[in-house]
Amino acid sequence: MGKGLTQGAQPRPLRIRGTALVARDGHFLLVRDRGAPSFSLPGGGQNPGEPALATAARELYEELGMSAARATRLFAGDYAGRVNFHKVTLIETDDPPKLCSRELEAFIWWNGKDDVPRYPHVDEILRRCGLLA
Repeated sequence: MGKGLTQGAQPRPLRIRGTALVARDGHFLLVRDRGAPSFSLPGGGQNPGEPALATAARELYEELGMSAARATRLFAGDYAGRVNFHKVTLIETDDPPKLCSRELEAFIWWNGKDDVPRYPHVDEILRRCGLLA
């Protein structure tokens, strides 16, 4: 029986998350939620009836003030993690990120090599999209 489950209990369904992949000059935009130990890709929960692409673009704007100039769903990058089902969208923008939400504590442009604390879904999504070895 799974850790934390009682007999007959059903596992919690995964939360659908619009996940934004923003790449610029060989670096990937990562964010860290307030109080969290690790970085993740930007994004957030999908509203009922909202397309995943719209969710990723909305969350990027709400959290970092970045408008999507172009957005493309990357179905190959979709990933079921422990808590979220990540529906990945590549977002092109020239806007600089700025912390606009109390949810986030920090952002970085990660080069894909430096040892920064990040959740496992980051590397897995980037690998699935062919952007990380």
